[in-house]
Amino acid sequence: MTKIILRASVMEVVCIGFLVAGILLVPKPAFSQVEEEEKIEEAVEEFEEVVKEFEEQIERVEEKLEEVEEVKVQEELLAHKERPKLGLYLEDMDFEEAYEMHYPENYGVLIEGVVRGGSSDRAGLREGDIIMEFDGDKVRYENHLIRMRDSKKIGDIVAIKFFRDEKVLATNVTFYPSEEISEEAAEELGIRKKKLSPGFGGGGFEPVIIDFDFGRINGFLEKNGFKEITESYVVALGGGGMGNVGKGWFIGGMGAGFEKRQQVAVTEGDMTGWKMYKLSSGFGGVTLTKKHPLFTERVVLDVGIMLGGGGTELVVSQTDGDLTWIDNITGKNTYSVKFQKSYFVYRPSVGLLVRIKNWVGIHGSVGYLGTYASDDEWTEKPFDFTVGGASPAVPSGLSYTIGFWFGY
Repeated sequence: MTKIILRASVMEVVCIGFLVAGILLVPKPAFSQVEEEEKIEEAVEEFEEVVKEFEEQIERVEEKLEEVEEVKVQEELLAHKERPKLGLYLEDMDFEEAYEMHYPENYGVLIEGVVRGGSSDRAGLREGDIIMEFDGDKVRYENHLIRMRDSKKIGDIVAIKFFRDEKVLATNVTFYPSEEISEEAAEELGIRKKKLSPGFGGGGFEPVIIDFDFGRINGFLEKNGFKEITESYVVALGGGGMGNVGKGWFIGGMGAGFEKRQQVAVTEGDMTGWKMYKLSSGFGGVTLTKKHPLFTERVVLDVGIMLGGGGTELVVSQTDGDLTWIDNITGKNTYSVKFQKSYFVYRPSVGLLVRIKNWVGIHGSVGYLGTYASDDEWTEKPFDFTVGGASPAVPSGLSYTIGFWFGY
């Protein structure tokens, strides 16, 4: 409708313009000078009236557009207000906070601040409370509570179970329409900005790739009829886990181990049998780790150290397979020798956890696996004799881990 009015007004202006031009240019009978001036003045006045009307219509259209824009903004604000809000500032709990508050459960979300006049404030919740259940369901962590809240609508009434002063209490929260407070307003009110949580802990299968110098071990194996080990590293299968003890610190443990073996046929004179070696090594210990989220809780950097112990063992065995329970084994072509080395293990490392979901992610790390022993000598077992000669190396050097991590 507005476009039609504008088009008509423009045509009026154009027509009047041509009319004035016609009056001025078209030949006409001789009139007195006074009559001509009067006609020109009348045309000009009519033209000015049309222009004035045109300007008034433009103003009315602009007012209508402003009204439409204002309605649109009001609708957006109304839609925003209609989203259910708890009116709370929340934080995932760690074990230190739970211990200090004498909170006995391993779930729940801590209230860090309450918006005055909000739905939770009207229900009696306050800073320091721990929300345990929402509408009958246990609250595992902050995002879990947010998802449950978003399933509600304005006007819904939800039962809340919470922990306060070593007591479990209950209340009902009614979702009232409310506006979200901006970060600037929150800072002005002295409400702390939400901290990113490094998680509560977890664990997973995480193989370890370790440098291993097989030089002297290969020399021993070749002298005893075996093929050398060609790799310069080993893949130790293992994993670990840890729990949050507060302020981003985690305590846990990790361990890994590997085994290599080879069996060959042996023919010596009239004897035919088999010879085998088994090289195995493993380590394990306690871990202390500091975790820090990088701009988001889905990417977490960790720096830590593992302290523990480990050992490497080489067993060489031979048999002709001709054994019975009534034989004198000293006359047989059968033997087994075990060499063993124990040591202290440490592994400083830097790692990164990338969460695929809240409960699962991929974790990798780079570290140095170091070993320490009072001497380099190996021991023959079970008699504890010292093995002479230059001792072989044990797994040590740069190490890498990668695997799936499960836990919040």
